[in-house]
Amino acid sequence: MSYQYDAFFSYKRDPQSDRWHEIVKEKLKFWLGMELNRPSDSITIFFDTEEIRTGARWRTKLSDALKRSKCIVCVWSLYYFQSRWCVSEWRTFRDREQLFNRELVLPASFHDGKHFPPEARDSKFLDFSDYTSTIPSFWNSELALEFENKRLKVFARDLASLINNAPPFQDDFPVTEATDEHIIQEEEIGRIANF
Repeated sequence: MSYQYDAFFSYKRDPQSDRWHEIVKEKLKFWLGMELNRPSDSITIFFDTEEIRTGARWRTKLSDALKRSKCIVCVWSLYYFQSRWCVSEWRTFRDREQLFNRELVLPASFHDGKHFPPEARDSKFLDFSDYTSTIPSFWNSELALEFENKRLKVFARDLASLINNAPPFQDDFPVTEATDEHIIQEEEIGRIANF
């Protein structure tokens, strides 16, 4: 076996933001092709809705994709850190970074940052929050043009560097499962009668 993906795109799925993430991945793929001097159709980024088909054993597919990706792109939000799967994806590459003493995680913030866990807050991440939107027409705006020029091109350059410095592939790359201590627990909302 060998690497199958240049990068693994990790994000928290939500019907309101899914399309935004898809478009970011596509634009990133284009600019990454420019940075790596490769046609964009040769750039391979694992994206769950494109790679996991109905009826597939999705846990196995995710685990295999994590092992066979050179690095990870994380789009962080509070909800990201409340998802066991998202945190497991991130921690898999954090652990691989420790193993090989190389940077393999490229994070960006979808929203906020102050509610991230300390380990994430202490990491340098690119702030996308001024450019996130649930409105499809956002991509036809001046703000979207600014986002592409000021954030995505820089992000693609940084991602290309991680891809070029990935460790040699190993069949036994570990996949880390997040534990309860790694997950930000949702605050319980009590009933008014409980107050």
